[in-house]
Amino acid sequence: MALLAAGCNKKEAPAPAPKSPQASVAPHRSAPAAPSERREYTDMPSGTQTYSHTTEEAIAAEALRGGPRGEPRIFESPEEIAELSRGRSPKTMNAQFRYYLAGVAVVQPQGECKRPLLAVKLAVENLHGTPTSAIYGEFTFTQVVGGDGSALTETVAVPYHADIIGPFSNKQGGFVYATAYLEQSDALHDDERWAQIAGISPQRLKVWFRPEAFYYADNTQYAVRTGKVPAQREVMTCGGSEGGRPILK
Repeated sequence: MALLAAGCNKKEAPAPAPKSPQASVAPHRSAPAAPSERREYTDMPSGTQTYSHTTEEAIAAEALRGGPRGEPRIFESPEEIAELSRGRSPKTMNAQFRYYLAGVAVVQPQGECKRPLLAVKLAVENLHGTPTSAIYGEFTFTQVVGGDGSALTETVAVPYHADIIGPFSNKQGGFVYATAYLEQSDALHDDERWAQIAGISPQRLKVWFRPEAFYYADNTQYAVRTGKVPAQREVMTCGGSEGGRPILK
């Protein structure tokens, strides 16, 4: 009888088998995972975005990047280079051209130029590829003070305006070497100031350029405040001094 009872118990054991269909249904109940997928898009971090390490390195490298022959970069302001050095992209950064300093020298009158002028030789990189015939803006000259590696600078002279004469490369990323002749601002002191600027060691000279207007071959100009309008002034080849020749007609 005991053996028969044991046999009966073994046959009754498979009775729970009908539960297996319920187990197969369970995955279907957990299937509605769509809400969690939506949360992946709606619950994004709302804090201040930060650059990735790779982007920070790229921006910091921008502060050190030189011209086609290793010329030092010309920035629009000390704040711009400071922001780039800290790995940030400054809002004041000009998005149309980059400028590199190839040399500064007082040049004697030649051609249409009637008096000595301070010539600033530049490598100009076109970032957007738009044809441009000249760039008008303000140059500020400083020199590094203190020991080697010092970040301290002092202004050498008052800011000067000049036209950088093109035409510039029409290719995005293309380079053109150009010369800007500073406008005369003080007939009594300009020669002395220009000689002082030209006499500074190239390793200590820093040049800042803030563009104010971009001129095109169709006699129009573009400025941040006015947008694109007919040219408001003549673009001159000799710093705007007497004897200069307008390049736009």
